[in-house]
Amino acid sequence: MPFEYEALRDQAQQTLIDFLTAELALGSSFMLAASLSFNEGHITHYEQAKNGATKTADTVLRFLSAVTDSKVRADIDMRLGALYRLISSL
Repeated sequence: MPFEYEALRDQAQQTLIDFLTAELALGSSFMLAASLSFNEGHITHYEQAKNGATKTADTVLRFLSAVTDSKVRADIDMRLGALYRLISSL
């Protein structure tokens, strides 16, 4: 039975895309928590949540070049840019 490298490569690529998508969602959740904490005057929680969002964005940036589909990479890059703008605005 021949080993199906292409299927394995496709599966790894989809796993990477799912991971990056989850990291972007996590970053957005961190920013929501940061915003709520800031508005309530909980500066320590605000800083922790904003730091978490920055770490998730940096993680996405680190692995983004491994996405082989240019359309998917462009979409993730656009969403990453939006997350970075959100981080810098708060």
